[in-house]
Amino acid sequence: MTLLLIAGSASGLSAQQRQVSGTVTGPDQRPVGGASVTITGTTRGVQTDAAGRYTISVPAGATSLTVRRIGLASRTVAVAAGQSSADVRLQDDILNLDAVVVTGQATAVRRENLANDVAVVSARQLVGNAPAQTVDRALQGKVAGATIRTNSGAPGGGVQIRLRGPATITGNSTPLYVVDGVVVSDVAIPGGQNAISRAASAVGVNSSNQDVVVNRISDLNPNDIESIEILKGASAASIYGSRAAAGVVVITTKRGRAGAPRYTFSQRFGYAELSRTLGSREWTAERAMEAGYVDDDNVGQYFNADGSPIATYDLEREVFGRKGPQRQTTFSVGGGSETTQYFLSGLVQNDEGIAANTGYEKQSLNLNVSQQVGRRARFSATSNILHSVAARGVTGNDNTGASYVSAISFTPNFVSYRPQNGVYPRNPFLESNPLETSALSTNDEDVWRVIGSANAQFDILSRGAHELRLVATGGADYFSQDNRLYFPPSLQVQADPANPGTTVKGGGTNLNLNTNVNLVHTLRPESGVFSATTSGGVQYEDRDLRLAQVTGRYLLGSLELPFQAANQLSAGSRQRVRTFGGYVQEELLLFNESLSLTGSLRGDRSSNNADTDQYYLYPKAAAAYSFPRSFGFLDQLKLRTAFGSSGSEPQYAQKYTPLSVSNTEGNPQLTINGAIGSSTLRPERVTELEGGFDATLFGRRAQLAVTAYSRNITQLLLSRTLAQSSGFTTEFFNGGEMQSRGVEVSLEGTPIQRGAFRWNTTTTFSHNRTEITDLPVPEFSAGNSFGNSYGSYRIRKGYSPTTVFANNGRDEAGVLKVDPIGESEPDFQMGFLNDLQFGRFRLSSLFDWSKGGLVVNLTRNYYDGAYTAADYDAPSNLKRDADGHLIESRPFSSCGPTCLSGEERLFLFASPNNLPVYIEDGSFVKLRELALSYDIPAQMLGGRISGAQLQLSGRNLMTWTDYTGYDPEVSNFGNVSAGRNQDVTPFPPSRVYSLGVNLEF
Repeated sequence: MTLLLIAGSASGLSAQQRQVSGTVTGPDQRPVGGASVTITGTTRGVQTDAAGRYTISVPAGATSLTVRRIGLASRTVAVAAGQSSADVRLQDDILNLDAVVVTGQATAVRRENLANDVAVVSARQLVGNAPAQTVDRALQGKVAGATIRTNSGAPGGGVQIRLRGPATITGNSTPLYVVDGVVVSDVAIPGGQNAISRAASAVGVNSSNQDVVVNRISDLNPNDIESIEILKGASAASIYGSRAAAGVVVITTKRGRAGAPRYTFSQRFGYAELSRTLGSREWTAERAMEAGYVDDDNVGQYFNADGSPIATYDLEREVFGRKGPQRQTTFSVGGGSETTQYFLSGLVQNDEGIAANTGYEKQSLNLNVSQQVGRRARFSATSNILHSVAARGVTGNDNTGASYVSAISFTPNFVSYRPQNGVYPRNPFLESNPLETSALSTNDEDVWRVIGSANAQFDILSRGAHELRLVATGGADYFSQDNRLYFPPSLQVQADPANPGTTVKGGGTNLNLNTNVNLVHTLRPESGVFSATTSGGVQYEDRDLRLAQVTGRYLLGSLELPFQAANQLSAGSRQRVRTFGGYVQEELLLFNESLSLTGSLRGDRSSNNADTDQYYLYPKAAAAYSFPRSFGFLDQLKLRTAFGSSGSEPQYAQKYTPLSVSNTEGNPQLTINGAIGSSTLRPERVTELEGGFDATLFGRRAQLAVTAYSRNITQLLLSRTLAQSSGFTTEFFNGGEMQSRGVEVSLEGTPIQRGAFRWNTTTTFSHNRTEITDLPVPEFSAGNSFGNSYGSYRIRKGYSPTTVFANNGRDEAGVLKVDPIGESEPDFQMGFLNDLQFGRFRLSSLFDWSKGGLVVNLTRNYYDGAYTAADYDAPSNLKRDADGHLIESRPFSSCGPTCLSGEERLFLFASPNNLPVYIEDGSFVKLRELALSYDIPAQMLGGRISGAQLQLSGRNLMTWTDYTGYDPEVSNFGNVSAGRNQDVTPFPPSRVYSLGVNLEF
């Protein structure tokens, strides 16, 4: 077949040649170096130099040239017979049609020829409008098919990205992140807050997933990123094998370009403020006495003779009312020669939080260098040093009163908790003064991280239509996380006479080592009728995670070291995982790139599998066809389909029988915890079929992309109960299936471009539903909840693992019913990104709409149970008993949880009613980003400054929702597959305003 294709493509070029020269410039009329200039319909071409100049030999007759450059729209220009020069000006690639998208470990293809639906986010889309603390927050609302939710409003991270719904029940639920070819860690390490809050009964390392943890991808500097490619489907991600079931996020950092040094400098100042409060009940003396907060002896301390409070205090704003200053400084310089390019960038960021002793600091230094050695070899290296400090306070679930919001909810607002003569008063109603706790305690997370990679490419063969390249990449990702918590004995919340004061020193280190070696053969006949790229390679990865934590109680004075406490508890663990894999892939472009065919096979093995020598295979096949002719307003129509599989390896140590160390009369011994190891554990498997079309419209001014997919998740990692006679209680095994189906739509383009006015817009839509189709064990609780009274997650056949179950009244026989209430995943999501430019002014906005999705609002139950909810008091026409307690309420079925009073909610929540009054609709519309900028005229800048821009921006400025909590984006249990959307006294959200200046030299 290959011989026939070569024979059919062997049409020779004209024997007579002539030289055509010119200059390629960009939209700013600056020279564009590194652009490819080819004879249209062939692979013969050259690249522009640093000054944008090129010279190419073309046939003697009339011909045309096609010019391409990443980030700019390709352009084809006619060259008449006898014409010797052709200057070309390229415009911005608004639709990203010419973006190069990763298709393998060492290969890529233009997005226009791609057979998979891969989302591409450019640097401009990522951080061009409003600055974001972290990369994941900068992605919110910009990717169809991605549910990106913050876990709380705490500074410095805590975000979960879910691509096309849940891909597992108990396995890894976060995407795989690849930065410049290096697989980096996104592990979330508990910081030790559980030692203070005692949210979970267990102690030690990884004892609780309620520590408001930070996922480590937040360490990256968003300003260093050139582009992000999100491989959502199993076909696109199959080349990464058993670590790609939840999708892959490929991040490429900025590189230098040939030419004179180009400097950039940016400075931003701003502040953050509390964006929403829950309010407090309007108290009278009678209400306070009924609630038990005052009695006849002390009512006069707080209330006037007419029953009104002497004073009221807004405790929420006293704790979270600080306008936290925000500062960010960035710089970069890039340039180089034809053989050497460099890019150096840095960041200094200091964002103070809205509560005392909270905030987020980050510093980074990034260096990328590329070197051409002779004609055949090219080397590049990247190094990124990052440092961050996240001070997150204490929020979330809590059983001691240390959580700020928990303490506020149980504290009436007619008492002052402000310090008097430097001393904070004791809270007479709870064992915590939240003002004192926030001001005098410490909960800091200090992280140092280094990510480095080296890449070598060697042209082994370049002869005629054949090219053979060796591509090798090696890299390392190392971070050290140091958590320090200090709660001195003087705090009311630490006034336990048996153990006054608590301090924790914890954290861990992680080292990821990556190597991959690839051979890439390309066959490109000069006729351009087809091209074939064959690649193959091997990869090795070593992950080493070490955790340690020391907790000290009963502190001596102000000593913060846990090693000097009277009572000490230490714990530690180590996880080391090794993975080896290989792949082969074939990519064909036929009929002048109208037809794209791709097939690949990946195989890998892991030390997490029961059989460490067994290879598991992940195939892929994809095809796309672009109709060569336009039809009216339809410039191009591409049909595409793809099939593939990926996997999710077992969690560390699931294959082992766990043992614990105990002490009997001074002698150490090992005891079995109850679980037995499995000799058959293998990766979970995701198989997906997707199809859709891409339509380019109105002269490349718009593109519509529609994708539908169906994926099956098999060999789910589950736990089963064993017979008591076995001597063990549980065992992990593979079994069960889930199915996800969904649709994704994106529409982007330039509806208006007239004179100095241009409007660019992008709209995204996504819908997904998942169902458990086979479950070989009895239904079970997924954990990560507080029981059916409030709302829990059950793994049941015929339902999604994200379905919320709850007590829902009683049947005719009086038996309590536990029913599926609804889905916690949204019905659909939409994003609206708009950019309006008029002359030198630019106005940009991003709206994020999430429709549906239930949230379990335990924070509201806290306020109701303490009688402090702002809407606590029921209407006066409702019936009460002789003691004044409600004996009826408005109908729950018609009123719902949002219009009931607190008294009514408690009445319906309690037995024998047992209704799900704390489950609410989490729909919202958010104004994620808003920015207004002005480009200062060049004549006002002087000779050294080539560009300057003033920008006023805001992030999370407005939220429209019927949800009654702080924020429907919430997860008390962090990044989990089943168990999100649990609202338990989280850190409140904030809005951020900033003013900045951007300079270019």
